[in-house]
Amino acid sequence: MFGDIMFCNQNYKFGVIPKKDGYAIRLALKPGYITSEQLDAISYIAKNFGEDRIHITTRQGIGLKIKFEYLEEAERLLNDVGIKLGSTGKRIRQIVACIGTECPNSIGDSIKLAGMIHDEFEGIWVPKKLKINISGCPNDCTHHQFCDIGICFRYILKIDKKECSECGKCRSFCEVDAIDWKNKVIKENCIGLGECLKLCNAIKVEDKVISIFIGGKGGRFPKRGKFLANVKTENGVIKVIDGIIELYTKFGKGRVCDFVEHVGIESIKKSLKEKGLI
Repeated sequence: MFGDIMFCNQNYKFGVIPKKDGYAIRLALKPGYITSEQLDAISYIAKNFGEDRIHITTRQGIGLKIKFEYLEEAERLLNDVGIKLGSTGKRIRQIVACIGTECPNSIGDSIKLAGMIHDEFEGIWVPKKLKINISGCPNDCTHHQFCDIGICFRYILKIDKKECSECGKCRSFCEVDAIDWKNKVIKENCIGLGECLKLCNAIKVEDKVISIFIGGKGGRFPKRGKFLANVKTENGVIKVIDGIIELYTKFGKGRVCDFVEHVGIESIKKSLKEKGLI
């Protein structure tokens, strides 16, 4: 099922990119929030060691440029406020999350889960850079289906036939036509957002799950990730990600999308099932 093994052997300072006149440094920020104390430290470094400006990255991270001689001092000041250098190279990159429970559409706490993933996997070596995005609902604000591992909180819905009055309001309500009004069932193509819960008391939440997708990719030639599994708990997500990384680190030769294409999504599912992870 899985063929040749590949191991990573590069070794360079994480989070530091040499430039002609200094270093560009990236910070490994815990997803969601940073404190005013941390902002003060970052501002001090930018003003006194660099160009007095800070770059907000596309992955909700922070990067700034400093002079060569200030790297050690800058790292010390960042460490003092709980920030490490990171998010470069063949590593698990900055975890991206939406605002989670701060949003009225939220189904789950994306920031909490993102923080758990950051604590568990931030900065570990992989064959190529690996990006993980988390959305608190299927609205996909983080574009979770277009990154290496995408995670989304969603509902599994059902129709209570006893409460259905056959009013027909739901007949054309769903944008993806997931409501079978005639047979009073929710079809498998339901994305699980739950907008229809506002429509009728007969539509109910049967379960809440965390869906995991794998092999997505942005960039010049974007690819949508493939559905891997529904998981019930945040700890279950951690275990699945760990299983994915183990397979990818041993057998991956390119990005995760290349790995999925090479070995096949069904082979990955089978291996994770054999380990009891999905």
